Amino acid sequence: MGVSSGWNEVLAHKLRSFLTLFGIVLGAAALVGMLGVVKGLLRGWETMIYETGGIERISVAYRPPPDSQREIAPLSPGRTLNDVEAILSAVPLAQRVSAEVMIPNGARLYFQGRATGQNVRGVLPATFIMDRFEVAQGRLIGELDLELQTQVVVLGSQIAEQLFPRGIDPLDRVITINGQPFTVCGVLKEYRFGGTGGGGGSSRFNQKNQAVFIPLTTAQTLYRIDENVDVLNIQLADVADMPVALEQISNVLTHTHRGIQDVRLETREDLLQRFEETRNSYVFSLGGVAGIGLIVGGIGIMNVMLASINERVREIGVRRALGAKRSDVLVQILAETITLAVAGGIIGMVASIGLIKILQQVVVESNKPELSPAALFIGVVFSGLVGIIAGFYPAIRASRLSPVEALRSD
Repeated sequence: MGVSSGWNEVLAHKLRSFLTLFGIVLGAAALVGMLGVVKGLLRGWETMIYETGGIERISVAYRPPPDSQREIAPLSPGRTLNDVEAILSAVPLAQRVSAEVMIPNGARLYFQGRATGQNVRGVLPATFIMDRFEVAQGRLIGELDLELQTQVVVLGSQIAEQLFPRGIDPLDRVITINGQPFTVCGVLKEYRFGGTGGGGGSSRFNQKNQAVFIPLTTAQTLYRIDENVDVLNIQLADVADMPVALEQISNVLTHTHRGIQDVRLETREDLLQRFEETRNSYVFSLGGVAGIGLIVGGIGIMNVMLASINERVREIGVRRALGAKRSDVLVQILAETITLAVAGGIIGMVASIGLIKILQQVVVESNKPELSPAALFIGVVFSGLVGIIAGFYPAIRASRLSPVEALRSD
């Protein structure tokens, strides 16, 4: 009986009910929309991790040797291609190993009056696989290029656009890099990804479009005076092999570096930790803002219900005099508030679908908000909880009215 009366009361005051639940509608739509935005941002972050080598990646970075080895430090040859060969032969868990050198002080690329300054990387073929580069035209650098030290270059999409006028095919064209001729053998596909907080993801992907690659051996011969490499990375087949692989790689490098401890192994655990921290911060901050909207809507429901009770004191007294229990009045008021809150939540879900659709049209592809059934369910559940909490005090107050005092009220 109480639930039915509560529903009837809501339907009897349609305008007041609509205005009351409007705050819940906005709060629920904001909550679901925020969850969709967070999911899209995190997907962009995951894409960035995947496109830059994944979590199975180990980097061999330089570090100054300890003080006890300072005098004998020159015995170490540093990071060289010998490390690549040694790791591939002695560490079966290493799926592939890549190395890179950079042309000192940058490079100037020139083609028929067009020029651009850019970092040029001398790489091994494994670099393209580990960093997930894909060619749009031509081919990538191969083993034969390393062996013959060919003067070929692979250009990122933006670099190709800067050097070559529209309508000119870059393939097989000869450009100069710091005065040395190189034939364009490939152009990479264009990468269109967005950032994931702080711009780190977007800058990383922009580097892909501005990449310039030549064979590592060619770079060493033409531009370097030593055999050291600037970057040395290892990719494992399974991240579960990380602890064992780290130990094996450390042993190999200790041998190739003649016992000098001048390198350190870096994993992507810190990146994963930042990912989790970013996830939590987005959920709590954006979800908290949306939650505040629901709380405001709940306060609105409470105020309206308190005012409604003051208007219906005599009605409540009549019901109590006719035998209604306190629990009946309590259920009736709670039914009204829950009905308002859930109805607002459902309408908010519909509004959130439209909000997500609008955001998907303006947000970059990799960070597009996603609408999930779980988010819709959370929105409705939280709306119902807000209705229960907001209606609890008015319901208790109404149920405690004395029938005699209520009947005396005008």
